[in-house]
Parts: sequence; structure tokens; C-alpha cells
Amino acid sequence: MIIEEISFTNVRKIKQFSEKFSPTTTIITGKNGAGKTTVLEAIFFLLTTKSFRKAYNKSIIRKNQTRLQIKGKIKTTTKETITITYQNNKKTIKKNNQTLKTTSKLLKETSVVCISPEEPDIIEIYKKEKIKYFDKIIFKINPNFIKTIKTYNKLLKIRNTLLENNEKTSNWDMQLAIAGIEVWGERKRFFKKIIKQQEKTEKKITKENKHTLQYSQPKTDQINEYIKNLNKDINKTKTTFGPHQDDVKILMGENPIKEHGSQGEKKLFKYILKLTEAEVLYCEKETKPILLLDDFFAKLDDENIMKIFTFFHRKFQTIITTTTTKETAVEKRIKTEETTTIKKIKLNDKTVPVN
Repeated sequence: MIIEEISFTNVRKIKQFSEKFSPTTTIITGKNGAGKTTVLEAIFFLLTTKSFRKAYNKSIIRKNQTRLQIKGKIKTTTKETITITYQNNKKTIKKNNQTLKTTSKLLKETSVVCISPEEPDIIEIYKKEKIKYFDKIIFKINPNFIKTIKTYNKLLKIRNTLLENNEKTSNWDMQLAIAGIEVWGERKRFFKKIIKQQEKTEKKITKENKHTLQYSQPKTDQINEYIKNLNKDINKTKTTFGPHQDDVKILMGENPIKEHGSQGEKKLFKYILKLTEAEVLYCEKETKPILLLDDFFAKLDDENIMKIFTFFHRKFQTIITTTTTKETAVEKRIKTEETTTIKKIKLNDKTVPVN
């Protein structure tokens, strides 16, 4: 899929914005505060109905306004127009002027991957948040998994409340076991794919494999065995067995990258993981995702910039933001090509595109 153009009103500090994008790579430049990240956020919101920022809330709507609207022209097998309206805490999603009743219907047709300093840091976040990070990727592939996770979490909360009050949980254990095994099944299928793809992507970008994803596998996929493990909680105040205990480790060699990786190594791995995600989505959804790379050139040297750029340029539509002039390293790379396929958009202090 390709986003051909976007227009929006009342997103963050931007009152109004409209621009077309290159089908390959677009670079948005401007000073800090000009609204570069906001443009990416609007695209992400259009395609997912959510923000990628860590602390997303009503502040996505411009101050002193009650309504925002984002409209985009999307090229898939057919051309589509998607419109998101957010007013009075209510979202309205339309495709070609037809209202979509659920977000899952939108997610089945759209595909986007974003990396930004504003989103949770996969290397630094704790175990519980880390597994949520990967669950969100599964949601993009299988939107119905959202319902599975919600069901499991609801049952888990009920069971934990019963344990805290020293009450019997037997009426809920079977339901929790069924939901838990369903969560595990989806995660095991996903991690098998992403771990394999991460090795391929890293090898292609860096010509070596220094990093490893490790998903802690569940102890059982049998209902009876699952319930036996739940029964061990009888004298405890919370459920100690199930998908909520899953963990993902990111290693550099045999050591956690969190403690042993430099800032440059961590940044490089984050890009490798995001490009791995893009490859998995492309394979699973059979449509190319859009890449949104916020502050792309920060903490990366020219060599790694070119390794990453060479991987995604012309393969995925990519929209980049930067405050520096370092994009000239990318421009030098494409001077050898027959046609220039990079579009540059410069935002001034009033967040108006400058030609």
C-alpha cells in the first residue's frame, strides 16, 4: 500500500496541513517544534486510529479545539480515501465515505511500521510492556487477537480478585486455561516467524548476526496440565502461571543488549527489528507496509544510515523526519540512479510546507 497524500486539521499544534508523498522515500525537514513528528503521528492515526506516542491522550487535538479530522488517499489494489474524525472522545472511520463500524476492519486493510523517540523503547521497557510491544504487531496481522487478549486479561483479573479474597477459582479456571492456550498458540506462531525473519534481515543489512530474540516458551499447551499449574496458586494471592508471565529477551551475543550495547548499537538494532516487522507484515498481509521513521539520522553514523536506507529504499514507501542536513548522505547514494525518487518537504516555524 502507498499513501499518496494526506490532509488534516487540528492535530497537535498544526491547524491545517496538506501534502503529497513520494511512492518511495519522502524526507520532512524543519526545526524542532515545526511539526515533523505530528505529520507522522497523523499518518499513523489515520491508519490505526491510535497514536504512537508514549503518553497519548486528548492532547492529540489542537489546544482549545474539540474536533480533529485526518483524510488520506491510499493506493492499494484500488484507490481508497480514508477519513478519521475525532470529536467528543468519539472516533468515526470512513472508507470511500462508507462508515466502518470497527477498528479491526481498518486494520485488516492497512499496514504501517513506525519508529520514533516518542514510542516505547523496546530495549529499555520492562517484561510486561515488552510482550505488549510484540502483541501489538500480532494485532496488525490478526486484529481478532485483540479480543483474545482482552478476554484473557478479563478472566485473569477475576481470578486474581478471587485469590486475594481467599475464594474458590474453580469456576473460572477452565475458561482461563482455554483463553491462555489460545494466546500462547498465536504468540508461538508469531515468534517463530519474527525470530527467523530477524536473522535474515540483520544478515542482509549488516552481513552478520550479532543479535538474538528469545521468547520464553510456555510449559504446556494441554488444558489438564494448565489447570494443574493453576491449582498451585491455591494459597497465593495472584495467578502465577499463564501468558502474562511470558518474556522476550534481546541479546547481543550472549548478553542482554540493554546492559552491554552502546547507544549506536541499540539504535541500529531497533531499526533492524522495525524492518523485520515490515517484512513479516508484508509476508502475512501480502501488502507492503508504510514506514514512518522519526528523527532517522540521530545517533546513527553515515555507514549505518546507508545500510538501512539501501534496505528500505524502493522496497517500502518510507517517510522520514530529520532536523539535520545529514540527509545529503542519502542524496549522494541516489545520484547514481537514473531518476531521483526522494521528495523533500521543508516545514517552517508555522508548519507550512515550503517548496
